[in-house]
Amino acid sequence: ATGGGLATNLLRGAFLRVASDISGGTPLESVKCRVTTTLKGPLQATRDIYSEGGLQAFWTGTPSRTIEGALLGAMFLVGSAATKNQVLAMGGSKDLAALAGGLVGGLVQAIVMTPAGMVFTSLNYNKGKPGYEDDNFITVANRIVKEKGVMGMFIGGGPMAIRQASNWASRGLFTEIARTNFKMSKYGLIGEIGSGVIGGVGSCWNTPIETVRVIMQRDVSSGLAPKTAKEYMNSIYEEQGIPGLFRGVTPRAIQAIWQTCFMVVVPNILGL
Repeated sequence: ATGGGLATNLLRGAFLRVASDISGGTPLESVKCRVTTTLKGPLQATRDIYSEGGLQAFWTGTPSRTIEGALLGAMFLVGSAATKNQVLAMGGSKDLAALAGGLVGGLVQAIVMTPAGMVFTSLNYNKGKPGYEDDNFITVANRIVKEKGVMGMFIGGGPMAIRQASNWASRGLFTEIARTNFKMSKYGLIGEIGSGVIGGVGSCWNTPIETVRVIMQRDVSSGLAPKTAKEYMNSIYEEQGIPGLFRGVTPRAIQAIWQTCFMVVVPNILGL
């Protein structure tokens, strides 16, 4: 199935991603970001965010994330659907099509996600600190550009591209394996959602890449000079061991399931 034209898929992708963010993705991102940058557990991070600004604090940065989400969803679904159709047309398997679709969709997203992630990390990490009370998307972006230049917004782009490509390739592949190889799709909607759960949790193997990205962008947003990804990984491992590299994996796994159900399961059901 071709699954509709370019404009239709752009709109579908934008809608699905914004819906996933507003309904739960943004609060989970807030908790994950706080856990990764402060060494607190998910429950303590949740309590801290709530005490700083009540329930609405979990949706910090929602206006900018809605714009980001619409762009991400549109780019992902168009890139993913076109790649999957191309692989299938060339005689590739459904598993290979899902892997390639996720890979291309994820890589395209990284162009938007790197600067957006930089701002979101800064807003989350500096919230409530003296001197950062009036921070918003524009003020944070201006500060980083003034300190580091335009390319400062793209610091962490390497880990972000690797994370996004491996995220969505894993989510697409593991979901497809569950629905076709394990034949979970024959159980209807429950089977499709179950496949998405497997795809979401399975994609969390790359959490160390995300940990490095968050810490790197936290340092930039605090005015510190960023280190290389390898230096961050080594220092985190030396200080906290393997668990340190997987900080925030619990909220991240829930977020991954949530996003996979919206961005992989729904398109699968629609035949995209």
